[in-house]
Amino acid sequence: MRGAILEAVQKNIVMPNNTDLPLWIYNEFQASGVDYADLSVVRNYENRHRRFRDFDAEFERICKRTGLSPNDSVLDLGCGSGAFVIPAAKYCRQVYGADVSRNMLTLLQEKLDEQKLENVRLYHAGFLTFGAIKDRPEQFDVIISSIALHHLPDFWKAVALQRVAELLKPDGVFYLYDVVFTFPVPDWQESVQRILNEMETAAGQEANKHISSEYSIFSWYLEGIFERVGLKVEQIIDDNDFLRAYVCRKVKAKETPVLSVNKVRAIDANAAERFDVPTVLLMENAARSLADVFVENAPKLNGGRVPRRVLICCGKGNNGGDGFALFRRLELLGIDCRIATFAPFDAYKGDALVNLRIVQAMTRETPEKIFYVDTSSEARQRLADSLEWTDWIVDALLGTGAVGPLRAPYDEVVPLLNAARKPIYAIDVPSGLNADDGSVATDAIKATLTTTLAAMKIGLLKEQAKPYVGDIHVGDVGVPITPLLDD
Repeated sequence: MRGAILEAVQKNIVMPNNTDLPLWIYNEFQASGVDYADLSVVRNYENRHRRFRDFDAEFERICKRTGLSPNDSVLDLGCGSGAFVIPAAKYCRQVYGADVSRNMLTLLQEKLDEQKLENVRLYHAGFLTFGAIKDRPEQFDVIISSIALHHLPDFWKAVALQRVAELLKPDGVFYLYDVVFTFPVPDWQESVQRILNEMETAAGQEANKHISSEYSIFSWYLEGIFERVGLKVEQIIDDNDFLRAYVCRKVKAKETPVLSVNKVRAIDANAAERFDVPTVLLMENAARSLADVFVENAPKLNGGRVPRRVLICCGKGNNGGDGFALFRRLELLGIDCRIATFAPFDAYKGDALVNLRIVQAMTRETPEKIFYVDTSSEARQRLADSLEWTDWIVDALLGTGAVGPLRAPYDEVVPLLNAARKPIYAIDVPSGLNADDGSVATDAIKATLTTTLAAMKIGLLKEQAKPYVGDIHVGDVGVPITPLLDD
């Protein structure tokens, strides 16, 4: 009879489609720490945890901190035996729960049946496998997780939190409650012992297993992951030395206008006057954005290799000026840079000249870091040597100003850079590409990464531009664009 009841209960539990998961994904169903495959352990779970957790108070706090409303769709990842799911089912129209322990889910389903709560859907899945379930909502208003994330090793925590961000609706809320360490790393031994003394009073031997066999981490590591996956921490609440709650909100994607080249030029011209910002400061802000995008994305686009050496190829206009300013930014980050200019130094004017002079002052003792590539064999050899030396090439040649067939010297330079077989970072637009219609008259830089400045250009999104733009980002120039759109 008991087996028949269990079978009926378990039919309500949805399983993930494992065929959609890579074979090498971490097995989150394996036990770490306490073994919840033992049904007797599962049935004592709540009694043990009630020694150091007030479940009713936790639910009230979660509602208050997340702003949970009756109409919200809510997912509890690591729902256990229902400490959150059951009160949530009495409050919300629809609740979803997921756990890697089938025994936990079975016990929870029994409770739901006993209380005649039919607005809950349960899934035998965890942070990593929930996405493989077909029969689930696409996104949720609120996701909560209590005392569950620490079961994953650190790499997989990052993957798990990326999954959480993907499962949240725009502006959705993630509530995490778990063991998180805040003590200084050098104090690890005495701090862990102090925490164990506190935990053992409530949790007994489970506390030792937690430290020795599970994967709780430092707050600064966890908060770094939040930032990188697009979750903004809005509240941090410490219950004691080891239990911490985070309230995070999914960062809304910026709505970036897609504009013509002429419109972006008009915005650039109006920005200085409208906001009283010197144009050289706009170039500086652009360089900061360019450096941020490069440092964040270059390793991901080049097999995980962190760039150590960068060759910046500069034309004579403001695109070249952006390259000079980027040189300074990357050097300050410890990246060894060289500059090859394709115009003589005395050809530069305005903001580009200001930044050239800064580079010249920085390289007074290392003048070989910047050189003009004229038609001489010596200059061409220096360029060839630098292309061999560098990890990345920066295309700061032409920008949006060049339209039509490439002219000398760029008709030779662009094919040369493409042939170097090094990843290329394009500033604003790959040289040779028409930023309005995405066409290429003769040849264009085939960029691995492009940061277009101020706003997305229409041509960069065209189908014919895809082989040239690579991974594309928008870099801000330090002034709001929206007020300038109607100017």
